[in-house]
Amino acid sequence: AVLARETPPCAGPAPCQGAARRAAVCRAHTPRMAMPRGVVVLGDEICLGQGCEQGKGFVDMAAGKLSGSGVAFHNWSRPELSAVALAEQMDEMQAQLREACVSFPEVIVVIALGNHDRALGMEELLEQYLEAVVRMCQNENARPIICQTVPVDSTEERVAKACGCCFVPAPPCVRQHYGSQPDLPYVPSSSCHSDMAKALLQAIVQEFGLNGGGGGEGRMLEKKAKSSRSSLALDGVWMHQENQDLLEMIEGDVIVSADGRQTAIHRSGPDSFVTEIDGQRIEATVRDGRLMWEDGDIWIKVEEDQQHGGMDRPPDRKKKERGDLRSLKRVWDAAEEAVNRTRVEEGKHELEHERERLVHERARIEEWRSKYQQGRQMQHEETEKLSALRAGG
Repeated sequence: AVLARETPPCAGPAPCQGAARRAAVCRAHTPRMAMPRGVVVLGDEICLGQGCEQGKGFVDMAAGKLSGSGVAFHNWSRPELSAVALAEQMDEMQAQLREACVSFPEVIVVIALGNHDRALGMEELLEQYLEAVVRMCQNENARPIICQTVPVDSTEERVAKACGCCFVPAPPCVRQHYGSQPDLPYVPSSSCHSDMAKALLQAIVQEFGLNGGGGGEGRMLEKKAKSSRSSLALDGVWMHQENQDLLEMIEGDVIVSADGRQTAIHRSGPDSFVTEIDGQRIEATVRDGRLMWEDGDIWIKVEEDQQHGGMDRPPDRKKKERGDLRSLKRVWDAAEEAVNRTRVEEGKHELEHERERLVHERARIEEWRSKYQQGRQMQHEETEKLSALRAGG
C-alpha cells in the first residue's frame, strides 16, 4: 500500500464530520502497485468535479491521462474547503503530507483554494493563509502548484511569485464563464474542465520532467513541455510588429520600456506569461519565437542575426546601422540613465518650485497676521475711547 493506514490511500485530513464524509468526498486514482511520483490535490468541490459527469472533472481527467506514467493522484479535496480552514488544520495536514513524501520520492501538491474564502468575505486573509499552506508544502520538500480556479483577482499569482512556485492561471474559457456569472462560490461550467485539465497536465509534466512513459499522450506532453522550455528565453530586446521602431527589453522578470518604465512579467504556464498594466491583466504566449499578447499586440525578438541583416527583414522596414546586441544594450542603458537623470532634475525642479510656493504662502500668512494684529489694536483703541466717553458722561 502507498500509505500505511486503514483508510483509503487517498484520504486527506478528516473534517469534523468524520470518516463517513471523508469517504464520500475522497476519490483515488492510485494503482495498487507502488508509484515513483505522487500528486496531492488540495481544493474544494471544483476539484471534486462538481457539476460534471463521473470522471469528467479536471482532476479526474488529469489523473487519467497520467495513470500510465508512474504518477499516483491523491485527491484530498473537500466540499467548501477554504485556505483559512486548511491553515487551521496545518499540523494534521503537515503530518499527512510528510507521510506521503516518505512514500514517494517526488510529490507535487496542487493547491486550488480561495473560492470559499472570497465567498465568506475573507479576501484580506486569503493571501496570508494561502502562502502559509504553500510554505508548509515546501518545508516538506513537496513542490506546490497553485491552480487558479476562480479568476477574481491576482492573489494566487502574487503568492506563487512570493514563494517561487508554479502558477497555473484559469484558462480563457473559465475567465469568460466567470465574467458572465460572477457569483461566489463559483462553479465552472463542465465544458471548462477539459481546458483546466490540459493546463494542469502541462504544469505537472514540466515539474516532473516526464519522459513519455504514459504512451502517446505522455510523449506528446513531454515533447510540448521540452519545446516550451527551449523557447522561453525572454531575456533580450523585442520589437513591436506593428511599430518596429518601438523596442522593449526583458531582463529576468522585468520589462523595461524605452521611456524607462519597468513592468513585472511572470510565468503563468509552460509557454505563457502574464503582466499587469494599469490594473489590467494581460497574458502572452510564446509561439514561433514571438510573444503573442491577448490584446492583439505581437512582439518579435531582435536576434543577433537580425542586427547583421541575416534574417528576413520585412520589406517595409528600413535598414539600420549594423551593430550587435551588446551595442544596443549599451545604447539602451545610456538612454535609461538619461531618463533617470531627467527625472532627478525634474524632481529637483519640482522641489524648488514647492519651496517657492511655501515661501509665498508664509509671506501671505505673515501679511494676514499683521492685518489681524492691526485690527485687534484698532478695536482695543476704540474700546478704550468708548469707555472714556461713558465715564465722562
